[in-house]
Amino acid sequence: MYETLYNESLSRAAYRVWILSDLQQSRPENTKRCLEAGITDFEGLGRPADQIWYLGDAVEGADPDRLRDMCRLQEDAFASLGLPLCYATGNHDYDYARTHREEAPWMPFYETVRAHPGWKTTENCEDFWFRTQIGPYPVYFLCDHISRENAWCVTHSRVQWGEEAYPYTDKDAEALRTRMHEETMPMITCGHCGFSGCNRDHALMDELLPLPPLERIHFYGHSHIGDWVWGKKDTWRRICWVDWHDVPQIDVSSFENIRGEHCRSVLLHIYEDGGMGIFFRDHDHHRFTEAYFPARENGPDGWNDMRPKYGGQ
Repeated sequence: MYETLYNESLSRAAYRVWILSDLQQSRPENTKRCLEAGITDFEGLGRPADQIWYLGDAVEGADPDRLRDMCRLQEDAFASLGLPLCYATGNHDYDYARTHREEAPWMPFYETVRAHPGWKTTENCEDFWFRTQIGPYPVYFLCDHISRENAWCVTHSRVQWGEEAYPYTDKDAEALRTRMHEETMPMITCGHCGFSGCNRDHALMDELLPLPPLERIHFYGHSHIGDWVWGKKDTWRRICWVDWHDVPQIDVSSFENIRGEHCRSVLLHIYEDGGMGIFFRDHDHHRFTEAYFPARENGPDGWNDMRPKYGGQ
């Protein structure tokens, strides 16, 4: 049934996106094995995407030679598909910066993306968001970020070090929230972390709440499906909702089968009428495990007047 639904959905899709996160290995041989599983299966589907959205944690660890090898393996693999790639950094992208606090930060896969023609991430390492589009629909990528001097760093949706030097305030969150509310087309948000109600960390993400009425869905990683150590009661939860919103959140992680259950990702279809189809893919076994079709409307007008107030707003 899932294959039937997927094929019908694919024939109707105006825009198609491959969404993944958390390859997150510290050894190149593991990176290569997981990449081969995911890329081979994706190619077997006929490369069915117009864009790739990669939601963080491309690498793990602080060994420079291994990090360079793992970045090269991923750049070669994703570049072979000939698709534009958008990247939102995650906590493990900053492992080297965390262990070398005396140096200017080095985030190897972030820099790989910045240097690759046609790939997109934040313009500089201090930015906490960037905007792009899929067809007419705006997409906001919400990113971990770090000082150019390594004086402060944000991962896990909180300031990890240098809180006294952190330059962003409620006014910066308000400015982005205002911009998002000014969008005139249904919008999507993505990031390594989710909003309140997600499987794991969300504190700074919640500074952007309430989400605008045109927000349709959020995609995130970080909480590896099948990882009992960190996932705990939410180990298998792939779909949840933003607290006090009728906005679904989709956990797409992880693109590895060592810490996670298997190499997994999500294929997103957007139809001409703005509706969406979401297909969860198990790359190890070449199968779709679930399909989800979210509502096109997220709630009645005026719901925002009835919600409880969020802290700090």
